[in-house]
Amino acid sequence: MTDKILSRKDGAIGHMIFNNPDKLNAISLEMWEGMSTIMADFDSDPNIRVIVVSGAGGVSFIAGADVSKYEEERMGENAQEHYAQTGERGLSAIYNSEKVTIAAIDGWCIGGGISVAVSCDLRYCSSKSKFGQPAMRYGIGYRYKSLSRLVDIIGVPASKDMLLGGLQFTAEEAFAKGLVGRVMAEGEAFDSFIAKTAAQIAGGAPLTAKQVKYTLATILKDPADRDLARCEEMFQTCYASTDYKEGIRAFAEKRKPQFTGA
Repeated sequence: MTDKILSRKDGAIGHMIFNNPDKLNAISLEMWEGMSTIMADFDSDPNIRVIVVSGAGGVSFIAGADVSKYEEERMGENAQEHYAQTGERGLSAIYNSEKVTIAAIDGWCIGGGISVAVSCDLRYCSSKSKFGQPAMRYGIGYRYKSLSRLVDIIGVPASKDMLLGGLQFTAEEAFAKGLVGRVMAEGEAFDSFIAKTAAQIAGGAPLTAKQVKYTLATILKDPADRDLARCEEMFQTCYASTDYKEGIRAFAEKRKPQFTGA
């Protein structure tokens, strides 16, 4: 796998790092492929409970797709469809993961960076971050699934501002529109907040996280596609689990619970 996208595991926390800082972490085809591989590894590891997605270099989260490789990767026969399908597999791997995913946005979040960010459960950014979707500049199209993830979060009007109006959002504007959950100061304050949040989630009840993720995703589906029986089953599983008993005992004993996911 390419060294332009990296992964590491710190206990219950998995890290996926876009590592192309010379190009502001712009994504190439091999990086899209790497996303699927890394996410499959994290998803299959029962010890991983939360995944942090970030960009290397301290300047950019992801500054879109690597335009310099468009002719090589997207212009040949069937190349664009292969590229699009590869990218969607990577995004779906994040969006459909049962683990909690955090987009740690420190700097530019443009184009494909937006697509990656809105595929994550949680999005937090530093105060220097900027957000945009310059699709009109390159004649790029977006499939329904990709746009629906953005609209589910910020709605149609703000999506039009970004995609049609070409507006860039500051960190505070992104917060006001609901694109990010919190804006933090740059540097150590941001890194510490991400580390603390990831550790808090990693120490939480994994069955609850799984149930909440599934049920919230179900709410966003068309009514005909909702598996409400599965939602109820997962709800009941939480209360039948040893983790529930452990959580109640830990609260009564004023100690930190030790959840096992059972």
